[in-house]
Amino acid sequence: MGCFALLALSVGVMAQKAVRVESPIVTEKDFVWYVEQKNAWAEATQRNPHDEEAWLNYYNAARYMGWFGEQSDSLAREVMSQMKQAIPNTYTYNMCAYMAIKFGHGDGTDGDAYAEKALAMLPDDMRLKDYNEWVCYLAMKGDTARMAQMAKRFFDSGLYSEAVLRYSYNELAGMDQGGIYLSSGDAVIIPKWLIQEGMGLHKDKTIVCIPFLAVKEYREWLSRKLNVRFPAQQSGDFESYDAYEHALLQAIVDRYGSRVYFSTTTPEESYKPWRKNLYNEGLLLKYSAKPYDNLAVKRRNVEERYLLEYLLVAFKPDWTAGQRMSANYAVLLADLLPYYARHDRERYDWLMRLLVSGVNNTSLDEERKQSILQQLVGLEN
Repeated sequence: MGCFALLALSVGVMAQKAVRVESPIVTEKDFVWYVEQKNAWAEATQRNPHDEEAWLNYYNAARYMGWFGEQSDSLAREVMSQMKQAIPNTYTYNMCAYMAIKFGHGDGTDGDAYAEKALAMLPDDMRLKDYNEWVCYLAMKGDTARMAQMAKRFFDSGLYSEAVLRYSYNELAGMDQGGIYLSSGDAVIIPKWLIQEGMGLHKDKTIVCIPFLAVKEYREWLSRKLNVRFPAQQSGDFESYDAYEHALLQAIVDRYGSRVYFSTTTPEESYKPWRKNLYNEGLLLKYSAKPYDNLAVKRRNVEERYLLEYLLVAFKPDWTAGQRMSANYAVLLADLLPYYARHDRERYDWLMRLLVSGVNNTSLDEERKQSILQQLVGLEN
């Protein structure tokens, strides 16, 4: 009985060990894990009320718990209240206060004031979360000079996933000169800024973060850059924000036509009005008013533009987003296999090897892997 109690106690202690709480883009966890980490980091802040690292992880765990619908934003709001009392004049508090307002559980509405205070106190040893937050903030404000500096510093830090960067490189490589890339989500937008500002490549392309269109400063910056006149968001002119967003995107489509691309990861609602005019060219959906041989363009991208050999190597540990993107090649490029099976067996063997490797080198569960691989084999004829 005593041994059993000791074992149970040991398991409980292990479960409560404080571990850095990363973005779900980097590593996904379940609700129980976030609960454990919230409790563990709460204890750490009680032991040392001035520990900024502990407060940041405490806040992140509470915020991600809200993603599961448990107590919604109330937990994160409570953590922010406690943090304000403990470390009000710190970088961590100001960064979290900015994020809290952005995510709807903050104190007040002037998130920019907190953001600028935090930027004035940037630590030398910035973390992935810091870079993510500030490169997005500066881009959203249309502050291209500071954003470029931040993106270059981010790239040089070596913190970003190599697999995610390579996927974004291939997306850009498949675009025409001066293309307009439309999408949303950190893992598809941020790496393209890093490639442009850190590597100096594909700077002719314009990266449009669709959710940022809700921000006036971003619309004004984009309007100037693309020389597009956007409709004003006057009360009563649009039945919903989605309708207004579609009007903004329509202005870009009207101006640039076939130079417009949507990522295949873009939520369908964002490109629904143009779905019948979107053609898959590999990793991207290209707008075209007229039908064309998009499979020929997809073959060109696979054979000449995409750098795919990295799929033969398992980048471990890698982010959850990076692994999903590696598996995504098999989903998006599988329709080329029947053509190659008939016309170019050597190319078929090459592509099949890459796609199979891209799936096998992920941490997807075995059932999901086999489902994707069986679809590949079934497409040979």
